[in-house]
Amino acid sequence: MATIQRDQITDAQVSNLFWVNGALGASLCLLGILISPLVASIYDEPRLTLVMAAMSLTFLIGGLSVQHDALLRRQMRFKAISIIDIVSMAAGIVAGIAAALGGLQYWALVISPITTFATKTVMRWFSARWLPSMMSRGSGVRPMLGFGANLTGANFIGYVATNLTPFAVGYIGGAQSLGLFNRANMLTSIPSSQMLPPVMNVVQTTLARVANDPARLRNTITSIMGKLVLGTMFVTLTMAVLADWIVHLFLGSGWDGAVSIFRMLAVFSLVEPIAGFLAVSLVSIGNAKALLRWKSITLSILIVSIGIGSFWGASGVVAAYALSGVFIRLPGFLFYASRFLPVTFGEFSKALLPSAICATGTVATLYALRESLYIESPIVGLSVFMVLAAVIYTMLSTLIRPTRRELLEIIGLLKLLTSRKLASK
Repeated sequence: MATIQRDQITDAQVSNLFWVNGALGASLCLLGILISPLVASIYDEPRLTLVMAAMSLTFLIGGLSVQHDALLRRQMRFKAISIIDIVSMAAGIVAGIAAALGGLQYWALVISPITTFATKTVMRWFSARWLPSMMSRGSGVRPMLGFGANLTGANFIGYVATNLTPFAVGYIGGAQSLGLFNRANMLTSIPSSQMLPPVMNVVQTTLARVANDPARLRNTITSIMGKLVLGTMFVTLTMAVLADWIVHLFLGSGWDGAVSIFRMLAVFSLVEPIAGFLAVSLVSIGNAKALLRWKSITLSILIVSIGIGSFWGASGVVAAYALSGVFIRLPGFLFYASRFLPVTFGEFSKALLPSAICATGTVATLYALRESLYIESPIVGLSVFMVLAAVIYTMLSTLIRPTRRELLEIIGLLKLLTSRKLASK
């Protein structure tokens, strides 16, 4: 991330970071091997010793290509990155299946990710066409290491926060409640997990390019925010309205208990893209320390919220998680981020409000239509109401000037991308 974020970077700095990442990968690999007997003992499964030792190789292999991936992202070679990801994943799947068919049993599950990492590393080296030089002093890499340490700390706290809610649900409600939460969370996260990572990769590099120009950075952030919110509001709130059909279609009729959880998580899922974009914006301007502080604050808020929600059982925990995210953590992050970015809290709110109005109108209309139209089949219901939702949301968006402008710009970008693809053919 330090490589991507820096306006200017020398070959000596990149080389030093390569050796640092390689050393970290080797250290984590060694640590994994050393603790593998302990892990096997905890799970009372002796076979895990060799399995974990072998899986630890992924740290070593991956550490050798971190800088090459960063260089590709810095150069905005996202087509090459996509090809590498797809080919390496395919290689891992093929290797895993071949190992399973060859009678290697559970080792197929080890061979698959190792092959994926190895293929990815080799392809990154060939695509970046960069060879590291030896370690050197006085390269000015220390601030970059500090940036990386702050970002690592922020990611670690974020990991704890992400896993705190399912832990609390399982601890308070038991295995059944945790199972319902797990499946509902898996469904609600599909849109963001599939669409956001590639978008954020492009956004991060774009913001890093204008980080030293406050006026351009402000315009870029507000423009991206408006388009991101326009799409996010539609997807998440529509999922909340159609929660019962979605759960019945993808999980089956025996999962009725997951509907209310799915609905709460669907409402919360509008927080993640916006919060993720704010985090990317802070990282792009090189202020990982500010992100680390906010992650600590939001973890504290989440702990208090879950503690209060626990008085109402597992459902109270989920409600506290969702409601605190929408009404406390997101507004708090917007206000906090405005202290470090050239965008005021009012400008952030201005980017959010028009889409929120359109989404609220769409949700109210859909609920009214569901009361008057009885459709038993989840497939038919989803097909009809997804079309209705798109039509209603688009119509409302065209009535409000800011959302109409964002909609037209999105259509223009899609036309530009389509024309480029046709021209390349």
